[in-house]
Amino acid sequence: MAEILTTQAELDEVFARLEKDYGALNNRQQAYAIDEIGRVRSEVTELLAEYADGEGVVQRQQMNRILSDLDVVESNLRQTGELTFEHIVKETSEYTTARLAPVIGVSASAVMGVNQHVLQYVTRRFGEDGLVLSDRVWGLSGEIRDELSTVIRSSIIKGEGINAMIPKIRKVYDNETWKIRRLARTESVTAHRAAISYNAQESEVVEWLQFHHGVKRTDACVNLANHDKYGKGKGVYKTTDTEIWMPHPNCTSYATYILDERWL
Repeated sequence: MAEILTTQAELDEVFARLEKDYGALNNRQQAYAIDEIGRVRSEVTELLAEYADGEGVVQRQQMNRILSDLDVVESNLRQTGELTFEHIVKETSEYTTARLAPVIGVSASAVMGVNQHVLQYVTRRFGEDGLVLSDRVWGLSGEIRDELSTVIRSSIIKGEGINAMIPKIRKVYDNETWKIRRLARTESVTAHRAAISYNAQESEVVEWLQFHHGVKRTDACVNLANHDKYGKGKGVYKTTDTEIWMPHPNCTSYATYILDERWL
């Protein structure tokens, strides 16, 4: 029998602290993703240096070879991206589970299974775009590669040297930063919500989830928060209802627990 460690009010306090601290964690995760993916930028600079002449200029006859070598850069972007976002998902699940499992009586033996379920769900789920996480990473990598090709081709044709190309290459990555940030937030929030739900499923004291719309008050979130799906009140959902895990990209809504009345 799970030991009840909190009253409903105390559990609500746990969630208030959890969501505040999670916001700080996700900000760090977004910065981490941007830095990790940005590291590949140095590979492009090194690639250009290999083909440049003594004056730092890449001749036109080298262009096709450089553009072909960008395939390797794109491959490294994909690999780095997949590892980066998988790390974020794992970190989020472990963080959320560590904060919640003890206060709702989830056994230590069940914790590992919770984190495995979260990783599998987030990496394999199909979003509204019909894509899984690896597809989104591949799409992002391809977009960066295409922009790099355009910049490098234009610079070589104009006879610009490496020193003139580097700021333009940096700008390509900077322009993609918002996509990296959004993906890091979306996948992390999904992992956070999934961990909340999977832990609840392992608990004997949690009966329902209470969904709260976020600060952005999007139509999707407001509708979910106002919907009385089971006649238990607005925004009340089962622990297995996945529609509240990620209503839309870059979501700011959140969920809390409703304890089983038998334990209050």
